[in-house]
Amino acid sequence: MRESNRMAAAGLRPWRAQAPARRSPMTDTLTEQHPSPSPTIPFPAAAPAMRTALVLSGGVALGAVEAGFCAALEAAGTPWPDWVAATSAGAINAALLAGNPPGRRAEALRAFWKAAEEPAPAFSFLPEPFLAGPPPRGAWRQASSHAAAWRTLLLGRPGLFAPRPWAALLPQDGAALHDLAPLRRRLPELVDFDRLNSGAPRLSVVTTDLASGERVVFDTGRGDRIGPEHIVAACGLPPLFGPSRIGERLLGDGGLASNTPLDLVFDTPDAAPLLCLVVELFAASGQVPRSLGDSLSRAGDLAFGNQTQRILEGQGRALRLRAALRRVAERLPAGARAEAGVEEALAEAAGPAAATVVRFAYRAALDEGGPGKLFDFSAPSLMERWRAGEAGLRAALRRLAEAPPGHDGLTLHEVGT
Repeated sequence: MRESNRMAAAGLRPWRAQAPARRSPMTDTLTEQHPSPSPTIPFPAAAPAMRTALVLSGGVALGAVEAGFCAALEAAGTPWPDWVAATSAGAINAALLAGNPPGRRAEALRAFWKAAEEPAPAFSFLPEPFLAGPPPRGAWRQASSHAAAWRTLLLGRPGLFAPRPWAALLPQDGAALHDLAPLRRRLPELVDFDRLNSGAPRLSVVTTDLASGERVVFDTGRGDRIGPEHIVAACGLPPLFGPSRIGERLLGDGGLASNTPLDLVFDTPDAAPLLCLVVELFAASGQVPRSLGDSLSRAGDLAFGNQTQRILEGQGRALRLRAALRRVAERLPAGARAEAGVEEALAEAAGPAAATVVRFAYRAALDEGGPGKLFDFSAPSLMERWRAGEAGLRAALRRLAEAPPGHDGLTLHEVGT
């Protein structure tokens, strides 16, 4: 069955945006004094009862895409989403958002990712044009990205993670090649955790229990108090990054259970319609791989991107069923609603029956470091990804401005690079 037919059967109404042209190389850095102009398309006016949410996924250095998307969202002057759900690199960005007041969120994002970037080498045998930044595609871009990724894996990144050279020789819980202690120390410098736990916006951080495989969610909306240790736990991807022990559990990267935890924002008894922005760092659609490295990178894209697609299809079916149950309930006499089994069935109709999801999927080029793209923290690559996120936000707002009125079920708008 073709993908479009499967989506229709699941109740999704796809509306794909035309992909913008491939981006040109960026030679400036995240400390630019004049950021890209903010979007001029206003966020659509939501009904007072409408819920809004933002879902951020994991992807290590690809998280700069989300940072650009969120910074542009603040620059657009839109109402901030009521709920942010995230894991891994997305959890870092989400903490920077929830732990800073409006007007300072983009500044916090920029400060974090600027500190994470790898500057150009001070001395090199290469001529100056090559040091200005890699070209948008080709052999030099691939070589440059691979080199940056290997430097990160060998040396770590200040403020994020440091290598553990003897990890393989020291048996311990969750042995890993890198230690996330630098991130644990860095987060309180940029995040006000009292503000983060104040409940506006609601924040859900996803981790995975490495013993049971269970998804473990920390949620300020349920009264959980989130600290730096929870954000660090959400980033503990074995065997690269060490897990964290919280209580009796050894917790690792939430992406092992749900890299784009979209289902969380649907799982609520609130019947108000939902408007959700999703940043997907691994696009399911892409190019045919040309090498072993390409194949490994593409496998990751498909594994994570298709994971999100299955969630969307399942939620589409659930929303259609919920709407149908409500219509049935309206036609039942009061006595019939109270019958054994009927009342329980109608209780399943609780929650939203209509949702609009805008999914921005970042599609990395095959020459963007292959499987090493996750560890390419070079300044030009981070700047390029940041700009891609800004462009994604503008495309998302345009798509919402052009969208027809909502309806029962799930309406999906796709935008991407």
